[in-house]
Amino acid sequence: MVTPKSGNLETIDVHVLLLPGTNQEWWQQCQDSLRNEPINLHVVDGVAGHIGQGRAKGFALGTAPYVCRVDPDDLVLPGGFSACIEALDIHPEACGAYTDELLIDSKGKVIRPGIWSGLEWNPLLQLEPKYLHGIYVMRRCFVEKYLLELSRWLNMAEFVLKGLLTNHGSWIHIDRFGYKWRMTSGSAHKRQSIMNVYAARWRVIPSLQQAAKIYRATIRTDGSM
Repeated sequence: MVTPKSGNLETIDVHVLLLPGTNQEWWQQCQDSLRNEPINLHVVDGVAGHIGQGRAKGFALGTAPYVCRVDPDDLVLPGGFSACIEALDIHPEACGAYTDELLIDSKGKVIRPGIWSGLEWNPLLQLEPKYLHGIYVMRRCFVEKYLLELSRWLNMAEFVLKGLLTNHGSWIHIDRFGYKWRMTSGSAHKRQSIMNVYAARWRVIPSLQQAAKIYRATIRTDGSM
């Protein structure tokens, strides 16, 4: 762990879930990208077929004020974690902060930016499971309230967590690329059943509706924000 150049001594507990099918070459690249970041890295043996239990175990590790997760086939860009820490220190009312992401192919070549890159946070857009996929740093005190909830979801656990956290404050969008999300034929987001997606959406809709009222979020009918 390396302290951010800003002098901020706070760090992030970051966990990575490893499953039997984890690509070891991509995992090594992921580890290389995490070097010199202001994090405490926790490697967790995931529960095959039950991402939620693995996430609950991972987010419970450590004592840092902030928590995050990174997938072992993805890459982190320098400065993203530090930017999130700085934003959360400046905005104590926020539940978390996140960066934009770049989509990459199996060889690491950039395909395009993520679908919401460059846009301010909007709770109404969080009904899309891809929303906030990259670096998202959360306050531990809020995440700990939902560890049991996480353990109940076979998948979609992160989507539910990120939606429920709006009960405790807004998300801060960091307008920079901080993450590279690897697109592969076996990506987990492509294996979600429609029933799981609907169940997760209905779980978070009340929280997102309330956040939309508080922060006056809208989506215009012409497709703009």
